[in-house]
Amino acid sequence: MIGEFYDMIDSLKDRNEVRLFIKSLLTADEIATLMRRIETAVLLSGNYKYKEIIKILGVGNEKISNVHKCLLQDDSGYKIIVKRLIENRKKRLKRFKKSEKDGAKSLSPLGAIKNFSPANRILPDLLDAVIEKFENDKELEKEALLFTPSRDHV
Repeated sequence: MIGEFYDMIDSLKDRNEVRLFIKSLLTADEIATLMRRIETAVLLSGNYKYKEIIKILGVGNEKISNVHKCLLQDDSGYKIIVKRLIENRKKRLKRFKKSEKDGAKSLSPLGAIKNFSPANRILPDLLDAVIEKFENDKELEKEALLFTPSRDHV
């Protein structure tokens, strides 16, 4: 039965089908919980301390510990998702920056997030640890970590 579930997910053709499926399957709170786990994996990948993750995401020690255990496994799906998440955010940022250069007047993603992020004093310093794990431009990586799809205005 679990194999069929994986096959169903694999059969989804595009982002819209995935969105519709997930929206039907999970509540908004469940989706938010999954994203907090993924963001926890991002921060753990950058050697953030549990206390720092708790302050940033508002998650408990047990959730952090569970994600950490998964990251320590060789076959961790989190590792795949963290890498792809960062790459996708970088692509979005490049498009956003290109549209700004082409004349669109709006606040940069990092600036916009700093304006309403409750952790705006903590994140910029902590993100450097995660960014060092990735190869490309450090400033773009920093913005990519903060540039989430819900804040993507491109």
